[in-house]
Amino acid sequence: MVLLPAVILFYTVILPPEVRVSLGEQVLFAPRIVGFALLPWILWQLVRGQVRFVIWDYLFFVGSFWMVFAFMVYYGPADGVVRGGALAFDYTIPYLMGRVCFKNTTDLRRFLIMVAPGLILAGLSMLLEVLASRPLVRPAFASIFGDLSAFQDGKAIGARESFIDRRLGILRANGPFAHPILAGVLMASFLPLYFFSGLRKWPFFAGVTASFFAVLSASSAAFLGLMIGAGVLMIDWGQRLVTFISWRLIIPVVGAIMLTLHLLSENGIFALLGRFTLNPQTAFYRRLIWEYGTRSVYEHPWFGIGFTSYQRLDWMIASVDNHWLLLAIRFGFIPAVLSVAVVVAGITLLALSTRGVDESERKMRVGIATALFAVFILGFTVAFFGGVQTWFYMLIAIAVSIGTSSAQSPRLVMRRPGPKNGVRPIQHRRTA
Repeated sequence: MVLLPAVILFYTVILPPEVRVSLGEQVLFAPRIVGFALLPWILWQLVRGQVRFVIWDYLFFVGSFWMVFAFMVYYGPADGVVRGGALAFDYTIPYLMGRVCFKNTTDLRRFLIMVAPGLILAGLSMLLEVLASRPLVRPAFASIFGDLSAFQDGKAIGARESFIDRRLGILRANGPFAHPILAGVLMASFLPLYFFSGLRKWPFFAGVTASFFAVLSASSAAFLGLMIGAGVLMIDWGQRLVTFISWRLIIPVVGAIMLTLHLLSENGIFALLGRFTLNPQTAFYRRLIWEYGTRSVYEHPWFGIGFTSYQRLDWMIASVDNHWLLLAIRFGFIPAVLSVAVVVAGITLLALSTRGVDESERKMRVGIATALFAVFILGFTVAFFGGVQTWFYMLIAIAVSIGTSSAQSPRLVMRRPGPKNGVRPIQHRRTA
């Protein structure tokens, strides 16, 4: 029952963004509605002391507070609290949900079992759209809830046009997600979670199968996410065969190689990787976004420019296909830096917590760290919003929760009934 709120929140992640309620100028999407409904329960769990906060939690909360503060500075106190508070709420609620609901890897395994049907359903909807060669899910929900609005500088300017694109000879499927890239990122993030979970039978096969539906988005981010998950799986398998190879050796070597490529390549590591994307033109465009976006951050480092469009070339659109850069442009560099710090901390805590645990616990922690690392890297290619943003911040909290839990597996005490003459029963201890 403790996991049920997290499961409910996740199922709103795979609802189309058309499912919403408008209250004045505020639009309440499904994750936000459920977040408000579950807020009293979350606060009650915190009052009961169900979460032992660590320094990384406080850094995350400072970043969320800074979002509101930056908007108050830029838009004024009244308007800033409303606008910034709504965005900070969307960041904080899934994080708190992850910290409250997940105490150990058993909780995560149960969660994966309960969300597997939803992932399969989302993946099958993407397959149907590819076979039909047209969007199906979101138009159906738009006929009920209405079309989404397009926004410019934070204000609605009319109905949003549907994104329809074809690549590799197929329709880039949205399914229930806001964009094909976001569909690929979310679905691909579950590959390492299910592969390393130790689950069996239908939950394992359903979860792994659902993750491979990410390819139907026909996005480079989806392929990269799957490659990261599969690559870690093969490396983890290979290190058991070659004794001198370990993650303590692999991580610094890979980091040194990436740093060397970044320094020696003409425009850095991300420009180099852009040459291997499915569409090099989009990689070039993202480099322009980075160039002009960072210039905006240099000019407005502390409080950002809110929803105002950043200065760029006339032919460039206002979207920022980089989650971390968008945070810095919109709120200043503090929320972006603190968010990255918490992500890195979560991965590091998971790595440190693998010492002294059994193999199933170690693999589950490797799977969480891999999923979080993959989504973190993909955040440099797309800005997270909607349900995918909710899942990402819940995943960060899961990493912090399990990374700060006891590194030692629970010790099981098995008692055998002794003789009735008062002799003390024999106790056998083993590591779970």
